[in-house]
Amino acid sequence: MKHPALIQLRGNISGIERFIEKFEGISVMRNKHGLDVYFEDVNSARRFISRLKRLRKFKVKSSTKYAGLRKGRVRWLFTYSVRIENEG
Repeated sequence: MKHPALIQLRGNISGIERFIEKFEGISVMRNKHGLDVYFEDVNSARRFISRLKRLRKFKVKSSTKYAGLRKGRVRWLFTYSVRIENEG
């Protein structure tokens, strides 16, 4: 079963847009705090985070939220808060 995921990119996100464009099946929303990247499957989100580690240093916090039932099985929304550190 696929579980949806959200990655909240915060901090110094300059130059991340080109990296995000390489991924398919995502939805990106800009807000006053940074970028929210929505994934259809949590495994794609985890892959995104592992590849982003090669580019920047950051801290990650994760949480889950009940997202309803699908075919009698529980779905969870995985949320990853990624705080990108300033390079210096």
